[in-house]
Parts: sequence; C-alpha cells; structure tokens
Amino acid sequence: MKMSKDELNFVFLADRQDAISTVAQWYYELWGKVPGNSVEQTIERIKGKLNCDKPPFHILAISKDRVLGVAQFKLREMSIYPEKEFWLGSLFVSPEFRGCGIGSALAEEIVVIAKKFGVKEIYLQTEALDGGLYKRLGWKTIETIENNSVLVAVMVRQLAM
Repeated sequence: MKMSKDELNFVFLADRQDAISTVAQWYYELWGKVPGNSVEQTIERIKGKLNCDKPPFHILAISKDRVLGVAQFKLREMSIYPEKEFWLGSLFVSPEFRGCGIGSALAEEIVVIAKKFGVKEIYLQTEALDGGLYKRLGWKTIETIENNSVLVAVMVRQLAM
C-alpha cells in the first residue's frame, strides 16, 4: 500500500527530539551491534547532528504523529572519497511500513533539501548491489567496493539546478 504525499510529513529530527531514542534503536539494531557500541552511544552521536540549517542532519517521515522512517543528509560519509562531500545515508523505514513508498519519499526529500543547499551531486552507499530503489530514483552506480568488510555499491545522483 503506497502512502500519498498528503499523508506524509517531513520534519527535522532537531524539531522532534522525542524521536531520538526511536531512531537510535533502529540504527543500533540494523547497523550498530558492534563491539564497543550501545544504544546510548548511538543516541549521543545522533544528538551531535541535530542541525536544521546545515548538514549533517536527520529528516523524519511522519504520518498522524507517528515516526515511520528517517534519513540523514551527511558530510563525507566514506573517508576513501574525501572529495565527495554530500551523502544520503542512514535511511531506515520501520518494518511495518516498508513497501509503502516511504523510503523513496525520504530519499527524494533529501534530494530536494540538497538542491536548496546548492548541492550539484549527492552520493550514497548501499548493500543492494543492483542499486535497488535508488536506481529506480535515478541514482547511478560509480563502483562496487568493500567498506567495513561489507560489499557496497557507491552511487551518485546529479542534481539539476
């Protein structure tokens, strides 16, 4: 079931700090279960990115006051690409809302915001080596590499100004 744009709102996590623990739990469960990390440490890292006026920041997808997903507008996500400044990352949709178009809507919202910042190209990395939903949204694979022992596709999207 697709969700219409009228049903979905986007807000900065900085403006809905009550959702920090939910986002941290999502991130920890999916990507953070590594030695020396905890949900509390994940919360602290997120609190360091509560911007609205410049990246890095998180955008929440909300419907009827319920947080359905999150994405981050990041700076220099991969150290091997210091020249690649702006990144879409940490996109997560609550499992019960997957397949409703929320991930695509979040990715597109980050693109809209990136354009407002004058960004000409934005990058991401994904474990979906075929590009998954990002390919359908117009992202192009640059290369496939191993990052932190995981094979990922690094993708770019050119933003028309």
